[in-house]
Amino acid sequence: MSASESTGATGDRVLVLDFDGTVCLGDGPVWAYADAILPHLDERLAQQVSDGLLAYLEDHPGAGTYVDGYGAIAALAGPHVPAGVLQEAYAASRLALAEGRLDIHAPAGLVELLDRLRPSVRAVVMTNAPRTGLDEALDALGLTGAVDEVIPSAGKPVGSRQVLEALLAGAAPATLMSVGDIWVNDIQPALELGCVTGFIDRGGRDLRPAHARGRTIQELYPAIEAWARAPHDIAAALAAASDPVPTDS
Repeated sequence: MSASESTGATGDRVLVLDFDGTVCLGDGPVWAYADAILPHLDERLAQQVSDGLLAYLEDHPGAGTYVDGYGAIAALAGPHVPAGVLQEAYAASRLALAEGRLDIHAPAGLVELLDRLRPSVRAVVMTNAPRTGLDEALDALGLTGAVDEVIPSAGKPVGSRQVLEALLAGAAPATLMSVGDIWVNDIQPALELGCVTGFIDRGGRDLRPAHARGRTIQELYPAIEAWARAPHDIAAALAAASDPVPTDS
């Protein structure tokens, strides 16, 4: 596991946050990935990929169903280019992120939320993205001082269990809450360990189980704060959360 140096938080609770689409908002990185691939396609295919990605990002009726924007591009363009093109394009998008050339922003109120949770909660960003661009992006987002640890190249979902168990370090599973926008990566592994979960379901159509859900992370703030107050009593802690879904459903 690769992680940044701790900023000194000593909380006995761990809030695990996904990066892209959770604490880092904005479609700039996804379009940078697409823009590096489109020149490898003919004009017709390039337009189809652009239109398909835009429809997905804007949640148009009839848009394809993908894991995220990166998955949309890979599905739309992948069959038409060598695999190496996708890898090089992704690397180029992370370099653009590191160089500050992309439009990104943090969710409103996130820094203030993390400050309120200290010192009892340690905030950890866990992502499949490589280290390239992460530190620079956190600086641009204003989150450097609010995040206690960064775990890049986590290998979700396969590597999630090992990382989450290491973060728990033998503590009760309820002392860890995982928040993210990809159910199989951010929610399922945490549920399997008995941890608390907050699912960002932008379309409002994914009914797979989670303790709390919202279309934005801001809608999950009450659930996160309730969990932080009473991590060992999940039902009571999430009473104020929007539409909690029981994990045994």
